[in-house]
Amino acid sequence: MKITVAPSGMVDVTAPVDATVEEVHDRVRRKGGWIAAQIADFEQYRPRTPPRHYISGETHLLRGVQYRLRVRQGAASRIYLSGDRIVLETPHTESAIHKAALLNHFYRLEAHQEFPLRLLQLAPLFASEGMDVPKLIIRPMTKRWGSFTPKGSLVLNLDLVRAPIQCIDYVIVHELAHAFEPDHGPRWRSLMDKAMPDWRDRKQRLETKLL
Repeated sequence: MKITVAPSGMVDVTAPVDATVEEVHDRVRRKGGWIAAQIADFEQYRPRTPPRHYISGETHLLRGVQYRLRVRQGAASRIYLSGDRIVLETPHTESAIHKAALLNHFYRLEAHQEFPLRLLQLAPLFASEGMDVPKLIIRPMTKRWGSFTPKGSLVLNLDLVRAPIQCIDYVIVHELAHAFEPDHGPRWRSLMDKAMPDWRDRKQRLETKLL
């Protein structure tokens, strides 16, 4: 029987098919102290991002850098970087939903530009294991930064584009290592140590960065 706690605080229990409900409940109760400690540990790293109103002066992250949002009235909607600003021009300056959609579109374009470049740089780290560059899928994810599918595709969370490049690289390498080892056991750690010796530092930075 295996109990894991995700960064979101969700507790997953994997049990043999012949295990009874009482046995599962008993194991969870006995591990209650450990589960609570894991949740408390993750809680200290939980982002404290305030509610977004999409107004001028509000800060938003891109590749780990804080940019201030500048909202302008415009005849048409567009959004772009200008120095240390994310400039958002729209005829609908009072609509938070419209501005949020524009910013999400901006992040999607940045992710589709950045992530394929990072993958091309990092996939060769596993060339000795026989890896080719996998198919890349970018989409919103609620509980994880990425995954490696049974069909051999790398899935990355759209929000990862807000993180520093070193952390983006960590997630990519983390998931590529899962192509050869599905768990986080000794072989997976060995693959990580070989491909990215400082992966533990990058992991901690990702967990403590306010996204």
